[in-house]
Amino acid sequence: MLFTGEINADCCILESCLEQIEYYSGTERRTGQFKSVKHQKGGGSMLYGLTWKGYLKKDKEGNHIYRTKDPKTGLYFTKCRDMYPQLEEIFKEFGEKHFPDFQFTQVQLNKDYQCPRHVDSSNIGESILLTLGDFTNGETIVEKEDGDLIVNSHNNPFKFNGSKYYHYTKDYKGTRYAIVFFNNRKLLKNKI
Repeated sequence: MLFTGEINADCCILESCLEQIEYYSGTERRTGQFKSVKHQKGGGSMLYGLTWKGYLKKDKEGNHIYRTKDPKTGLYFTKCRDMYPQLEEIFKEFGEKHFPDFQFTQVQLNKDYQCPRHVDSSNIGESILLTLGDFTNGETIVEKEDGDLIVNSHNNPFKFNGSKYYHYTKDYKGTRYAIVFFNNRKLLKNKI
């Protein structure tokens, strides 16, 4: 057992785990409204979990570079999942301690990555957002029918429907980690 059940202590433990990771921006964050996002050196946005895409890219000769196949589901590990397999148990235990009634299929990891206004078009239902780090400002704005909701998710898991409401990150200073636990509609179609 890594976590204590006390949210502030567990957020510090989770943050120390995330500090050990080398961040990059995955292909899903290099297109659309995300292509203009600038992040600090050492930051990035990565998807952790499974994907239906069987290959990462092509090599110089045009051959596919294949992903690792998950023997349980027949789907494929994301690059981040392949690089950091230990995070699976860490995320699972953290979720069981702090949001036990919420099941998730993927985790989006952002470090010093200011998300523009968007909806999570591949997500289904609610997501849980958690921010960690030593930063000021950086609230998430969720645009709801009755007005904007200003969310401070620092060491405070926040549940909302990112596939329904536009949301974005306000300016901030310092080191900011954002973790989003969610369900991807494409993965649920594949019955994971």
